[in-house]
Amino acid sequence: MPILSVIIPVYNVESYLDECLQSILNQIDIDYEVILVDNASTDHSGHICDAYAARYKHFKTIHLDVNSLPAGARNAGLRIAAGDYVHFCDSDDYYTYGVFLQIKDLLQRSSPDVLMGRFVCVPEKGAYITNDVTLDPDVIKGCCSSSMAEYLLGLPNLLCTSWKLIVSRELLLANRITFPEGCHSEDEEWFPKVICCANTFALLNEPFYCYRPRASGSVTATKEYLNSKSHLIVTLHLLRFLHEKNYEDARRDFIYSRVDFLLGLFATRCDTFCRRELHELADIIEKNMDIFPLVEKLPRNYYLFELINVYGSFIGICMYRTLVVETTLALLYGQEDKEMIYVFPTGYSGEGTARILQNAGYNVKGFLDNSEQKVGCVINGLPVSLPSTLERMSQESRDGLFVIVTIQSERIAQLIKKQLRELGLRDCQFASRIY
Repeated sequence: MPILSVIIPVYNVESYLDECLQSILNQIDIDYEVILVDNASTDHSGHICDAYAARYKHFKTIHLDVNSLPAGARNAGLRIAAGDYVHFCDSDDYYTYGVFLQIKDLLQRSSPDVLMGRFVCVPEKGAYITNDVTLDPDVIKGCCSSSMAEYLLGLPNLLCTSWKLIVSRELLLANRITFPEGCHSEDEEWFPKVICCANTFALLNEPFYCYRPRASGSVTATKEYLNSKSHLIVTLHLLRFLHEKNYEDARRDFIYSRVDFLLGLFATRCDTFCRRELHELADIIEKNMDIFPLVEKLPRNYYLFELINVYGSFIGICMYRTLVVETTLALLYGQEDKEMIYVFPTGYSGEGTARILQNAGYNVKGFLDNSEQKVGCVINGLPVSLPSTLERMSQESRDGLFVIVTIQSERIAQLIKKQLRELGLRDCQFASRIY
């Protein structure tokens, strides 16, 4: 039985797949297996998978007849995995050199339920960028599930992705932890469930994984109705998990923190929902009304529970959509004469805010963002500039602009507003919208 099963969903990544698989072949052999799940690719990805499986004994390929999204592909790989531990790798990412031997040593020495790893972000131009958080190996080594949940709650900007964790296959099977079929945001359900069910942890302190966000073509870069519907479905799955487990410690708060994050993402696109989509979302809520009241206990529940509780699922979610739009537009009350409006930064929240303002007729000139990778890009027809652009404007032009800071973190919003003050803007020239 191999010590590690690497499961890789593959869909239309012919330009990236070789680098991913070569990063595995460049490792020292630690008795691993690689399960390539061709998710009904329409390019040459499936042929590349077959070529590797034919040449290397550690590799095997599954071909799915119908695309089942990354969640379904991962579940398919897990069903045939034989390793003591499982790692889910994305096919457009890759491993750092020599890390498999470190992984083997840690797993054999500590036998944790979960080995947490660190990553480096290698984004394409214009892609979403995220940085890893610093983790303390001594703290993690002594953690149980509740103390780990408490520790993670204290980390700002925590990225909950499946590829950060190498997990005991027995833990996944015993707790029936799989990915939600038919959904995106599958990691947001899987990650907290694993954390809450694990008893022992270890940390691989050196980065073992290279995360390569793409500017387009990846699930992360795509923002469609299915993504928003998935945010709601995964929210309800997590609430049901919490209801069944009846956690009363930090694990409850950790679940709520991820639900809060998902509902924030859901809010950023609810203005785009058509009547058919609103009916579908209302039906999803209606089928989960037994656990939906748990939303009321969120620190920020966005009035979603109150509106649905009073007016019913369909009317409530329609009123919620209106509330999100009007709350965003209210930021510009008294600022209607501004000649230029900028949204800072990009991302789900920024793009949603810009769209709402544009649809209301406001003159949105573009995005501001501190990421050099995004400067010069055009997102939804709007250019991205560095905040330092404001310094190069004449005083008259700068007096005629207004900036909306829109993000999910109040702490980061405060830092951005401090930056705007340092760039010469007065407090009356910006406002924040925390989703």
